[in-house]
Amino acid sequence: MTSTQVGIDLGGTAAKSGRITLTGEILAERTIDPGFADGPEIVLDRLANLFQELGGGDALGIGVPGLLDRTRGVVITSPNLPGFGGLDVKAGLARRTGLPLSRVHVENDANAAAVGELWLGAGRGERDALVVTLGTGIGGGLILNGALYAGAGMAGEVGHIVVDPAGPPCGCGKRGCVETLASATAAKRRALAAGLPASKPGDLVLLAQRARDGHAPEKALMHEIGRDLGRGLGPVLCLLDLRVYVFGGGFSGALDVLEHGIREGIEERSYGGRAPDVRLLRATLGPAAGWIGAARVAIAGG
Repeated sequence: MTSTQVGIDLGGTAAKSGRITLTGEILAERTIDPGFADGPEIVLDRLANLFQELGGGDALGIGVPGLLDRTRGVVITSPNLPGFGGLDVKAGLARRTGLPLSRVHVENDANAAAVGELWLGAGRGERDALVVTLGTGIGGGLILNGALYAGAGMAGEVGHIVVDPAGPPCGCGKRGCVETLASATAAKRRALAAGLPASKPGDLVLLAQRARDGHAPEKALMHEIGRDLGRGLGPVLCLLDLRVYVFGGGFSGALDVLEHGIREGIEERSYGGRAPDVRLLRATLGPAAGWIGAARVAIAGG
C-alpha cells in the first residue's frame, strides 16, 4: 500500500490542506475555515476531522505562523492565531487523529512553504536557497544542503533584518525592518503616501502594471521598494553566499518590476561582484506551498 502524508497550512483565515504520496503525487486537497472564534480546542477538532476527510495518512505535518517550540510542537506565540499561545498542537492532534506523537510534526508556516517550493516548486533540484514570502509581512525559509535550516528556531527571518534604523516602526519593536519597507502592506502605504493608486488590495496589481507600462512615478516607487528588499538580502549573500532566492506570497506577482531594484540593493549591501550570478525566481506552488511543505516535513520526520 502506498504511503501517504497529510499536510495542513493553518492561516489566520483558512486552513489549506492535502494528502500526498512520498513521490509528490497529490491525491486530495481541501480548504476550510478553522473558526478561530470557537477557541483553539475546537479548531484542533476541526483539523483532526480534516485529516480524516482527506483519507488519513501515515503522518501529519502542520505549518503554523508564529514562534514555535519545534521539538515539542508547542506554539509559543502567534499573533495571527487567537488563543494558540502555549497550545500543544502536536499532542492535541496526535490524540485526536490516533497517530503516534512521532508521526505528527509542527513547523513554522514560512519554513513549510520553503520546503514545499524546494521539493515540488520553483526551487526543485536546488540544494541551497532562501524562500521569501512577500505578503502582509515578509517571512523566510532557509534551505541548506537540501534540508530546512532553522537554527535554534528562527533562522530565515529576513523580514526583520534592519535596513534603515530611522525607518518606520515594525511590529517586532525595531525600526526600518525589511518588512516595513518591502512587504505588500509597506508597498500600499508607500503608494498612498506618494499619491499613487493603492487604496484597495487589488490596486497593488494596478501599481505593478503601471510600472510595467512605464509610468514614471509607479516605476520609481517599485524600483525603490525592490532596492530596500535587496538591501535586506545583501547580508544574506555575504554570510551564506546563497545564489537562489524564491519569492512567494501575493506581492511576488510584481517580481518582474521589483527585480532591477532588488539586484541594485543586493549589490549595494554585499561585496565581491556576485549579484549578477544571483537567481531570483517566482514561486510556482501558490497557496499549496505551505501544506505541501508541511507534508514533506512529516515525510522527513516520520
